[in-house]
Amino acid sequence: MSGRHRHAGLAQQVVAAAIAAGWRAGRHVTEEGTAQLLEVSRTPARSALAVLAERGVLTRMPHRGYRLTYDAVALKNLAIANEEPPDDLLRRLIIGDRLALRLDQDVSQAALARRYNVGMPTLQRVLRRMEQEGLVDRVGWRWRFVPTLETGQSRRASFDLRLMVEPAALLLPAFAADPASLQRLIDEHATLLNAPDLPRRDPLWIFDLDCRFHETLAGFSGNPFVLAAVRQHNALRRLLELASYVDEVRVTAWCAEHLAILRCLQAGDTIEASRLLRTHLTNAAVAGGAVGVGEGSK
Repeated sequence: MSGRHRHAGLAQQVVAAAIAAGWRAGRHVTEEGTAQLLEVSRTPARSALAVLAERGVLTRMPHRGYRLTYDAVALKNLAIANEEPPDDLLRRLIIGDRLALRLDQDVSQAALARRYNVGMPTLQRVLRRMEQEGLVDRVGWRWRFVPTLETGQSRRASFDLRLMVEPAALLLPAFAADPASLQRLIDEHATLLNAPDLPRRDPLWIFDLDCRFHETLAGFSGNPFVLAAVRQHNALRRLLELASYVDEVRVTAWCAEHLAILRCLQAGDTIEASRLLRTHLTNAAVAGGAVGVGEGSK
């Protein structure tokens, strides 16, 4: 293993320890303490801390070591050892801070630059990417996060509505599945499910596939109000759920559930497809923390 990758690996161990112990932002981190934590000499510990400082996870304090910039919650999905690009790291931290309500819905560029100790060109590049992803809107020199399902109560209410609407839509008299659209969705889901690089797939593309599945089925219902409701809730869950689309286990599970529903529809069995869709939404509610919903409340 090269020295660079070893140091990144040690840095990842520090992040893992911070998450496990629930370290808070501002915690004092020293070379000596890190060396003891990792059971290595001070030289590799120093290099690991330097990697974390480069990534903005630690802030250097002259002659006093470092302090932790973000708390354990914000670091949960950080992958130092995979050489995550700095832009991706900044984007993940911004999203994490917004979901934890550490950022207001409207925030200025200057405030973000100060908070993350980052240059304006880098910040603007990341914010423009987030704007293209539908996560933020620009308002002059300020940025506004899209509305999202911020509370457990709102997430439960969203799933309650989806459980009432989506499975029932498959049983409407006007429901008619387009064979070509079904096959395209089946092919895309099968490709994703069999992808050896699933953990590195673009989470935005995976999220959009999930949305297209639900919106396509809603469109088959022949009822425009069903489609409008599903689209609205997809927009609301975009910011909240985007981070979960790097979870290989969770993505694999819902992808397989989607495929089972699509194959039932392809076979003309809308009753079984409706039952499977209800189960799928219930599983998603439980996985997303919206407990007390439908079958998940039993």
